[in-house]
Amino acid sequence: MACPLSSILNGIDLSPQKRKSCTDEEPRKRQCLDTTSAVPPPGNSKCASYGMLPPIVLSPEKGALYNRRASKSPSRLPVLPTPPRSDQQVYWYDADPPSHEFDFNTFSVFKALLNHPELMHEVTRHLNVEDLISLYAISRDFHVLMNGRFTAMILAQSLGKAAESSQTFLFKCYKNLCIRDPAARKSIEVEIGIRFVPSFRWLRMILFREKVVDEIITCMAVEGHRLPKRASLVIKKIWFTMDISDNARRIGLFHNKEFWTNTDIFLATMFFIKLDMRLTDPVDGNGEVGIRKMLLAQRSLSTLGKVLMRKEMLTQLDMLRMFVKWKYQPAPQHRGMSIAGIPPHEIGRGEFEGWGFGTKRILRPDELAMREGVRRNLDLDKKYLDMMLWGFVDKKTLEDIWPTETAIEEGQSADTSELGEEPEENGGDDEQPMDYAAFSLD
Repeated sequence: MACPLSSILNGIDLSPQKRKSCTDEEPRKRQCLDTTSAVPPPGNSKCASYGMLPPIVLSPEKGALYNRRASKSPSRLPVLPTPPRSDQQVYWYDADPPSHEFDFNTFSVFKALLNHPELMHEVTRHLNVEDLISLYAISRDFHVLMNGRFTAMILAQSLGKAAESSQTFLFKCYKNLCIRDPAARKSIEVEIGIRFVPSFRWLRMILFREKVVDEIITCMAVEGHRLPKRASLVIKKIWFTMDISDNARRIGLFHNKEFWTNTDIFLATMFFIKLDMRLTDPVDGNGEVGIRKMLLAQRSLSTLGKVLMRKEMLTQLDMLRMFVKWKYQPAPQHRGMSIAGIPPHEIGRGEFEGWGFGTKRILRPDELAMREGVRRNLDLDKKYLDMMLWGFVDKKTLEDIWPTETAIEEGQSADTSELGEEPEENGGDDEQPMDYAAFSLD
């Protein structure tokens, strides 16, 4: 007799009320068919011979249906019970299973990122340089990954943290700061074997120079001598010119109109005038234009930054030592002797080519800018007064300009609209001529 579905859903007891006495074999059969019996053991051939599964009773008090079926099915392994859900916590096993198996107890985000170089490339862009160097030295896997794309990671750091310096101080111009490509890629431009790539030393250099240039502009602004925004790029170009040790290449670089545009020549002249105003201040300067010449004749512009931050040349003795090393010529009876602590072979050699090893006097950036302005007929001498007043007087109201704290911290003027729009970074021969009337007060 078939069992009606209503009797199953309502839990009606359908067990026979009257039965004949059974033999010894029949209790064993009924025991195998009992709903409360467990999965028959493998050795029980009596129950297995019937090929029947225990019936399913939809009773909510006996647990979930899935657990009862999983525990009583002879063809499935036992399944652990599902943990209770919580509204505040979502268990990881509630989500879909991952595409590959891994141990969550030993999972590492860093090792997982190493499997995706494009993600690791983005992560390293936000690391500090010292942290990147430590990671490169400690992790073997990251060391191998970075060697495969060394140039891309170094340039990503430089472009993200010092874009102007990265494009001004090109690594190809500093061979002593480059290394051979760890991936052993050959050069396409020149057949020199394995190509040169930027190193961590080059990255440190451009970050240091970016910081020094910002400090120079900030120190000038704090003392009241503000500069346009593009002056930051112009100062870096001056520093790049100072890295060249001979006159021929310095002059050739200033003749390059793609590197030194008319706007750059103008702003470089303004920077030199503002620097003279700072060093010859009657209260805080107490100097002369000769200090500007001596500072620009140094091998690096970091000396100027330290002087403006009052970390060097604090006494007259320090100034005397710098002058002796720059261009002092001792008397014949004093030659071969140290003066003010300067060795004899360094006295008066700072103004010559090759950092003192040449015989010709090297041209300073201020001299080269003045000569190039005359060669291009820029008439810079007619704009000296406008350069001095820029950042001090409003050309429309003729009133003083008072900078805000934000403008002083950024090293910029409170009113930068006098220059009009910011000039293009990559100006060339086809560049629009600069409107010098924007600097005048008329």
